Amino acid sequence: MYINTWSSIANYYLMRDNTKSLRMKKLLILFWIICFSNHYLTAQEYSKEFRVIGQDEINMSRYSNDSAAEAVILFDIGESKFIDTRDGYDILFTRTKRIKILSPYGIKYAEVSIPFYADGSGKTESVESIEAYSYSNDNGKLTKTVLDQNSIHIEKINNRWSIKKFVFPDVRTGTIIEFRYVLETPFIFNLRSWEFQSRIPTILSQYTVRLIPFYEYAIIVQGISKFDYQNSTKDDLKRTFGPVGSLHGQNFGTGVEFQDLINAYVMKDVPAFKDESYITSASDFIMKMDFQLAKFSSAQGNVTDVMTTWPKMVKDLLRNEDFGTYLKNSEKLAKKIIETEISLNNKSKIEKCQMIINYVKSGFRWNGASSVIASMSAKDFLNQKKGNSADINLFLVALLKSAGIDANPVILSTRDHGKIKLDYPFIQFFNYVVALVNIDNHAFLTDGTELFISYNRIPPKCINERGLIVSDDKEGWVNLNLGYNSIDDKTVTMIIDPETLKAKTNLTIQALDFDSFSYKKSYLNDTVDIKYHFNEMGISMVTGIKTMNYENAERPYIIMCDGETNVEKSGNKIIVSPFLNFFPKTNKFTQTTRTYPLDFTYSNTEKYKCTIKIPEGFKVSTIPETYKLDDELVQINLEFKEMEGNVNINASYSFKKAVYQPEDYPKIKSYMDTIVNKFNDQVIFEKN
Repeated sequence: MYINTWSSIANYYLMRDNTKSLRMKKLLILFWIICFSNHYLTAQEYSKEFRVIGQDEINMSRYSNDSAAEAVILFDIGESKFIDTRDGYDILFTRTKRIKILSPYGIKYAEVSIPFYADGSGKTESVESIEAYSYSNDNGKLTKTVLDQNSIHIEKINNRWSIKKFVFPDVRTGTIIEFRYVLETPFIFNLRSWEFQSRIPTILSQYTVRLIPFYEYAIIVQGISKFDYQNSTKDDLKRTFGPVGSLHGQNFGTGVEFQDLINAYVMKDVPAFKDESYITSASDFIMKMDFQLAKFSSAQGNVTDVMTTWPKMVKDLLRNEDFGTYLKNSEKLAKKIIETEISLNNKSKIEKCQMIINYVKSGFRWNGASSVIASMSAKDFLNQKKGNSADINLFLVALLKSAGIDANPVILSTRDHGKIKLDYPFIQFFNYVVALVNIDNHAFLTDGTELFISYNRIPPKCINERGLIVSDDKEGWVNLNLGYNSIDDKTVTMIIDPETLKAKTNLTIQALDFDSFSYKKSYLNDTVDIKYHFNEMGISMVTGIKTMNYENAERPYIIMCDGETNVEKSGNKIIVSPFLNFFPKTNKFTQTTRTYPLDFTYSNTEKYKCTIKIPEGFKVSTIPETYKLDDELVQINLEFKEMEGNVNINASYSFKKAVYQPEDYPKIKSYMDTIVNKFNDQVIFEKN
């Protein structure tokens, strides 16, 4: 594209005025040659034609812009266009992608998943025309393998989403894989998004969208300041909607004639997305563009706005059959439940609230589906006692209201679903409902789907910036992180046997708040899983596992066990690692700088107390020095003392904020280095 443009400019000026000097002509020709040459100097000649492999792809052994890349996307080309159907229009999305595998670690990219959607009412997307080929260089000969269509299978994710999946066979380092598929969707709102960036580098990413005048979309671009190429043109081909005739050059009939508007977007040499620890979702930061249906215009000229305002969205939800109507019907049923099943007499408001929330948590089961709207009627939900997040939490709001408690629904986007774009009021940004409760001007959020979390908490997956209150008399946003600090408190005692080089070890964990929730969700009070976890932490021969408060979310979750840990011997010295494997051995923060927030989900304090009995016939040779650090970001304390025949260690660290801004990253990285070093220190005993 650029070459043709510069060529036209050069030729135009050379032919425009033959009276110009030969010197000027030569300069213009030289200018054109330089532009032409630079284009080829800055880009390898990789083929962009499906099923045509160039020699440069075959010879490629590493990607010059990222020598550590496991694989590289040679091209990723997509197109969306509207096609005529009996009922109006469908969208046809075609994707063609080619990848070069550069190391054994890149073989995982030979597995392809194509998601498609169904609305539950009979309308569904379809994935067709899958073609896939792999090319391997065997002793100088390029071997082509065609994907067996019988190896393509469908996996159901939930009631709405499924994936078509296939794996390229016999892929190894040096293999080139490519595939093409066509997805047809009847959902006009679902104009395909496009991610220009991936977890591996991309040499060329190109997306073409052919729009028709009946649908107007808001385009949301993320992480891109400027496209390498962007163009918008009208198609030469004219299309019609409805009956249109022509007489003496004039159109007549009830239909309209129109042309597609072709929008092209290109990014070149896109770096891999470095998915560091502690982010909400990669989709919040990756280079991409989304399309949200904002306006519909009929052939007769009538315009319907789809893009709304936040207040209007709230009103629409309250009128919606599966939200507002469900909530009202739930309130009618809730009154009877309050009267007959929950004894609230002589209880304070907070006691009533707690009893109702625990009634929902223990009496109804979440089916694992996240949704903003109910999946069934309130009566059916009450009978089945199982439903999605909206079924459960809207019913919870109804119960609380029926007991005279100020409660309202809050809609939000879970962390894996991505952040809400405040400038774009679209219901598609939301996928979950919780309840906001206000008692005597004290507000808290609650969720009826999770049994293992306190009545006045929402699960960590829901802590994602802000949620929208849905109420007639309240409006606005609520912060989803209310500043609660979670605590994991471990107490360890060690008695060393110098002969066997084993330490009899006793461990007690007291976990509060989100740490309690994490332990319960991870191990489900299963002693086998708990034992395996402690084995990984450096405790062997685990026996006597006991737990307390597994079913009581308001009390600390306690785990106790006995076991053995290994100690080392060097000459006449015994070396003990008192922190075992409970703390990080390496710093996960590897980048020099960071351009997006550091999100820990919630603030957290790690406490660790260890008592090591000094072995008989030994004395303390080396103990680490006391260390203290306390500023606005973190607090780190380590204290080692020898007293009464023991070495006592009292250690803790706390990240005071749930979210740190990118400018705080260098400090947090440095503090994590300190934690890695200090919380892996050793104590050394020497024989008398």
